[in-house]
Amino acid sequence: RPYGHAAAPRLAAPGPGCDTAAMPPNRLPRPTVRFALPLLVLLLACLAQWTLALNPGYFSHDELQWGAAADVPPGMALPWFPWTDATMLQWRPLTFNAWLLLSSALFETPRAMHALWVLMGSSIAAGLAWLLLRMGLKARTAAMAGLLFALNPYAAYVHGWVATLADLLWVGASLALAAVLERAYRRGAIVPAAAWAFGLTALGLLAKEAALVMPGLVGLAWLLAGRPRVLAAATAASALAALAYLALRAGALLSPDASSGYSLAPAAAPKNFAAYAMYLPVTASFEVNTLWLRSHGQLVASALLMLGLALGVLRASPRLGLALALGAVVTVGPVLVLPQTATQYGYGFSLWLVACTALAWPKLGRPFRALVLLLSLLCTWHGVRVQHEMRAVGERQAVFQPALAQALAAHDGPLKLQRHRKFGWAYERLVHDVPSWRGQAIGDRVRWVEDAAEADYRIADDGRLVRP
Repeated sequence: RPYGHAAAPRLAAPGPGCDTAAMPPNRLPRPTVRFALPLLVLLLACLAQWTLALNPGYFSHDELQWGAAADVPPGMALPWFPWTDATMLQWRPLTFNAWLLLSSALFETPRAMHALWVLMGSSIAAGLAWLLLRMGLKARTAAMAGLLFALNPYAAYVHGWVATLADLLWVGASLALAAVLERAYRRGAIVPAAAWAFGLTALGLLAKEAALVMPGLVGLAWLLAGRPRVLAAATAASALAALAYLALRAGALLSPDASSGYSLAPAAAPKNFAAYAMYLPVTASFEVNTLWLRSHGQLVASALLMLGLALGVLRASPRLGLALALGAVVTVGPVLVLPQTATQYGYGFSLWLVACTALAWPKLGRPFRALVLLLSLLCTWHGVRVQHEMRAVGERQAVFQPALAQALAAHDGPLKLQRHRKFGWAYERLVHDVPSWRGQAIGDRVRWVEDAAEADYRIADDGRLVRP
């Protein structure tokens, strides 16, 4: 039965020239396929990210700071993040309290922590495949879309860095809302759609401010689906949650401390959006903030590839082309006005891009299918390179941090380290505002110098500290 519910509106036969690429199918795939496909994508995505899952160390100061915060004597309570003080800039009580709890349980076993992150990210990829399958894509196309999302460079960065729990949570909440609304749309269930939209938007906002994009995405779905009442109610409920959040948080969000790195720079928005879009096929760029250091040839080629993708989706389906363009802007909208870009901010952007491209795939002509395949190869290879870079830093951190703690314990006053030639940026992050490591105070005791003659130690290629 159409939509699987007797009381739901039936699909009319499309008239001449009707764009059917984004219309829901009359029949759902078999239950065995709906059950087996996400499990297969979950398994393959986890296996394809084994480099991240088995990482023996950490990437940056954020996870080390929370590890230090969770290192409390037996019997003492963890320093829980306040749920009611919404005046601080980064008020993410769900994320920070969950992160604190996970650090208490898993920080001393980095591989277990990383395996959990890979599992969460792979679950989002499996959920994307499941949703695309319900929206009418063939199982093979839906599975490949899920795997492509799991292996793109934005996902590799988020799945490999423990400091990205907020991004996993808000994007996961957004995908869960999309799945709920797809089912509610089929059944014509207005009240459940509104309730879930309010609840999941609130959940996403407790994880990260970026979830403010959720009402915009639901509203875009409402507009492009022909303005059905189910999605109208969901848009209103999601917007209500966002407005309540803004009523509590507008002062903190709109007047950030200039030293926080979150000051507002609206003039940077076009360049920032270009960076998030062009980063995907530029395989030599580890983080998005280094994109503009690449050669002009690489940048021009990347821009042409991404513009070609947008044109191909637009030709396949005007509605999907509009969804791709508007949704891409919405997913990174809140961070476009920041003065700098950050790779984890593109996580939801990459999911939206993959989903729209996958939905357009059945109607793409051969030239544009070839373009999508080329972009998929470039993005996957880029993701693999990001995975290996994350692993390289983690392997060095696992050696460097204990060596640093030992050197500090035997040294009075500041410790001078010679800046490492290749991974200097990583080692600087690993000591930035880190209060302690397994009980040994670090704080501001590390000084970086260029000349070996001034240094107490230099850092070997594997992270050991050796006398110069």
